[in-house]
Amino acid sequence: MRKGTLIALGAAGVLTATAVGAVVATNMDEGNELQLASDTNESTAVVDAVKKDCRASATAETGFDPATTPVPVREDAGNKQVLKGTAAGAAFGAVAGEVIGDKAGYGAAAGAAAGATGGQAIKADKQQKADERYEYAKADYEQQKAAYDAALNACLNE
Repeated sequence: MRKGTLIALGAAGVLTATAVGAVVATNMDEGNELQLASDTNESTAVVDAVKKDCRASATAETGFDPATTPVPVREDAGNKQVLKGTAAGAAFGAVAGEVIGDKAGYGAAAGAAAGATGGQAIKADKQQKADERYEYAKADYEQQKAAYDAALNACLNE
């Protein structure tokens, strides 16, 4: 047989099987009567609707929607404070070194070191506060998610 004929026969077979399956389902009830496919499709649609309603009711009950609620992300304080401290310290040190003993270079180096140390302390403080905010947000997210999951499971198991 030709390739086109085989494809046409295969497609016809699929269409026939689909048509027969759409008219009659193979489920038998207690009276050994055949059940129409529309009845089976309705029960499947009801199950799908219940699942969707459970998600909606769990969201309404908890106020949490995992599809739209962002997961907390840890912030990084960055190196901006260290760089600012270094630049400010170098500038102040250069002026002080020039005024005190005509040694602006030594003053700038000492000021830069002191400024970097101060900037590092500010960075550490900001990072600690950012970490505290993250831990709080993460705990809150996990608590809300657990409440949502419990409400969803309770609805699905009814």
